[in-house]
Amino acid sequence: MTTLTADVDLNVFRRYAGLSLPRHVSYPMPTWWHNLDTDEALAMHRDSDEQNPGYDLSLYLHIPFCESLCKFCACNKVIQRKNSAGAAERTERYVKALQHEVRRLAGTVNTDRPMRQIHYGGGSPTYLSIDQLQRLHGTVVDAFNLTPDAEVAMEVDPRTVSDEKLACLRELGFTRLSMGVQDFHEEVQTHVRRVQPLDMVEHVVTTCRELGFESLNFDLIYGMPYQTADTMRDTLEQVIALAPDRIAYYHYAQIPEKIATQRGMDYTKLPSSEAKLDMFLVGLEMFEQAGYDFVGLDHFAKPAESLAQSAEDGTLQRNFQGMTTGGGLRLLGAGVSSITHLLDVGFLQNIKDTNEYIAAMERDDSVIERGKRFTFDDRVRQMVINQLYCTAKIIPAFVEAQFDICFTEFFARELDIMKTLEDDGLVTADEDGTVSVTRPVGRVLVRNVAAVFDGYLDPEAYRKGEQAYFSVNA
Repeated sequence: MTTLTADVDLNVFRRYAGLSLPRHVSYPMPTWWHNLDTDEALAMHRDSDEQNPGYDLSLYLHIPFCESLCKFCACNKVIQRKNSAGAAERTERYVKALQHEVRRLAGTVNTDRPMRQIHYGGGSPTYLSIDQLQRLHGTVVDAFNLTPDAEVAMEVDPRTVSDEKLACLRELGFTRLSMGVQDFHEEVQTHVRRVQPLDMVEHVVTTCRELGFESLNFDLIYGMPYQTADTMRDTLEQVIALAPDRIAYYHYAQIPEKIATQRGMDYTKLPSSEAKLDMFLVGLEMFEQAGYDFVGLDHFAKPAESLAQSAEDGTLQRNFQGMTTGGGLRLLGAGVSSITHLLDVGFLQNIKDTNEYIAAMERDDSVIERGKRFTFDDRVRQMVINQLYCTAKIIPAFVEAQFDICFTEFFARELDIMKTLEDDGLVTADEDGTVSVTRPVGRVLVRNVAAVFDGYLDPEAYRKGEQAYFSVNA
């Protein structure tokens, strides 16, 4: 078996790895959000307008439907066979509800402001028919001021998307597609119920290239049952041969107590923490040798691709879509469970139940369920945590300039803990106070570093894990 852990202090790795710490796709994490009424949600929109009058826009639309269940999936989804009773009616009602919310969202912002990004996620957005996709995207284009160079992206399922649907997306102006590949080994695919042979994915890639999509992303997962460093190497060789422009290389988190779909996994075949470290290092080595830049926690991109460029110019951000471009855009969320990020003000999240969402929109009621208004402390820590994930550094001078604070006083406790992490080789500290995450072990354990700056966690969360994560009151 290939192993690359020889250069990693496994005693240190064992001390920190495998803890149930937040992934920080937001800060504060949704654990600390609370129910919000309509008046408060509208007030947050108004406050965001006042504080950021020159904002540009990003839009996320959630399509929850899938034709089959993947065991590893933690997304908000509805498993719905297209020929099942009531499926066509519910899908159409959802599309109309989503169109209504898009129009209503446009009323909360200055629609003269540029819309620079649109992302359709799921579920499987390509579950919708060509007619439904045309009508839905037409509503978006009519409602907002879409810029000519806007990134318009969609997640596609290679098992169900047709050439005709791909051509439709290109005609509508979509520029980037993302597909879940996960793993090319038949044993793994069968176990997790995501069977899509190499030739199927290769056909979709070829079609996308012929149609002229500007960027193509693959989502991969390592750490699932039956995976090893050697099997991942085989998969990654096939991935690199297909040459996607971006790659998300996600670490699988087995949390069946929170994600019921994972309860069918064979726990006896889960790789150990050290085996997962091997898999990450194999990916890091192979992607970089193939010319990809290592972007953030778990993303890779070709140097000329917009994600890598965003990392270079400082506009990279981490949110619910992973590592994304467009830092500084106001994100509007439409659809069941979608999240709106009002810059400097807070988060708003929609109802999580699809039927409830449809019914509320048909009554023209609010679909905001909960959210979080940022405190000053939240905003400072949000910037620091985003720096860690997106740049593998903390630059105190930048934070001080943004918030008019003394970094060493504001983060005295955290900087004291950093000394322990520095002794263990996770970070280094420069004379000017810059904290840098080391390679490779610090990058693998960056969630432990970020946990130190999470004000909602126990101060010892970085090495105690889930017990610490739930031990502090919101």
